[in-house]
Amino acid sequence: MKKIIILFLLVIGFQANAQLKFWNTDASSNMPKFEVEYQTKTTIFMKVGYEVKPLYVFNKTAPQVYNGDGRTKYQMTVETSDNIAHRKFEISYTFYRQTNRYLGYIKATYTYKDKRPTKIFEENFETVVNP
Repeated sequence: MKKIIILFLLVIGFQANAQLKFWNTDASSNMPKFEVEYQTKTTIFMKVGYEVKPLYVFNKTAPQVYNGDGRTKYQMTVETSDNIAHRKFEISYTFYRQTNRYLGYIKATYTYKDKRPTKIFEENFETVVNP
């Protein structure tokens, strides 16, 4: 009986730290991945030189906005600003029950505070491992 209770607590512990890891489908992108830690935070990683670093961390996750037709969609918009630019990230990811996979999408809009034109990046992602 003790073994069953310990096993049950371990399973709950692993699920509490559930994390989705998405990799960019374009290997040459400057936004190679993003991670979603269940009901805690969303982290967007960027290439800085030859290294991949967590550059934007948002203390929220996307709420569910649709559930039907064999898929569940999550979507949110987050913004950040500094002396260089105002950045808006539209993040969405969808779980497809038929394939048991997530596909993700980020639309990043950079509005610079100097005379540079606004830049829009659209990136597609897929999960590293089936959750």
